[in-house]
Amino acid sequence: MQKKLINEIFLMRSISCLSILLLHSLARAYADENNTVNLFRVLLTFGTPTFIFISEFILSRSYPEELPTNFWSKRLKYIMVPYILFGTFYALLKGFEQSVSSGNNLAGSFGNFLWRHILLGDYHGYFILVIFQFYLLHYFFHKYMKKWNPFLVMGSALLINLAYLGFFNFVKPYPSEIGVYIWEKFYWIPFFGWLFYFTLAYYCGKHFSVFIRILNKYSKWVIVSPVVIGSICLVLYGAKILPIISSKRVDMVFFTTSMILLIYYLATKISKVPKFFVWISQYSFGIYLIHPVFLAVMYLVYSRFSFEMHPALLTVVYFFGSMLLSIASTYVLDKIPYGYYFAGKISIGMNDKKFSNQAVHDRKTLHG
Repeated sequence: MQKKLINEIFLMRSISCLSILLLHSLARAYADENNTVNLFRVLLTFGTPTFIFISEFILSRSYPEELPTNFWSKRLKYIMVPYILFGTFYALLKGFEQSVSSGNNLAGSFGNFLWRHILLGDYHGYFILVIFQFYLLHYFFHKYMKKWNPFLVMGSALLINLAYLGFFNFVKPYPSEIGVYIWEKFYWIPFFGWLFYFTLAYYCGKHFSVFIRILNKYSKWVIVSPVVIGSICLVLYGAKILPIISSKRVDMVFFTTSMILLIYYLATKISKVPKFFVWISQYSFGIYLIHPVFLAVMYLVYSRFSFEMHPALLTVVYFFGSMLLSIASTYVLDKIPYGYYFAGKISIGMNDKKFSNQAVHDRKTLHG
């Protein structure tokens, strides 16, 4: 069946991508030394789990009955292969850095980072491993989920999600090297920490018209809830009850959900998504994969300068510099034969005929 593209997803994907980019730019510029900035960074972490929602929402909305025959081949080619290649690339960079700083053997350092990157998702590309777990869940369970009670499924998923994150948020790690590693990084990988976003997205996409009616009916709550829940998140961070800046905080499940609903609701009220956001959406996968490289390079270049720049201005430089360089790199790689295996393909844009036809239909659903 012809893939259905939803206008509002352009805005949601671009905002999520930019929030991650700003989060990392602030971390480079301020290095955890400004508490006010840290509070802002806590709220920016909604971007990563929002991509879970986007991925499943598109699947559920586009393929309500069954996945296309080329589903796995396309995702292995354009998502998993870039994950492996970039994991290898980052392992080489880290191995080289470690060998220079500590004198370790380059091959040994590279091999150590490589298996951790590819098998454990021990770099920012870990999110792709999470996405693929949900592809599998959708593939095996969507025929059952469409028969089950949505509120029972989402309620159960929410409890599992909260219990899983709560355990790692509040229970001290097992006193061993492996235990510390699991508590610091690896618990991000299993799908339990993201399960609610998956079920929410599935039923919002599956029952699209109902989803839109609920957004409009409870619009006041949709607008107010991010402010209320976000304030609670900041209090928990400031009181050191949840003193980490992470999307894997138990309270972020509620804040991220409120932001997803708010962005989608606001997007339905826009007659046309601004071209800038469509542009960012098209390059979002490349930006996500590549921007840490340019942030690191710009940080090293700046550290060699004798003058100092205000962190706020430095954040702007990091943000736009890494964004534009990532977009340029993705564009160039897409033009090179097989270059898309490295950074993924540039996503579809507003001018695509398939999208234009579907957008008219969705607008009638939203406002008619």
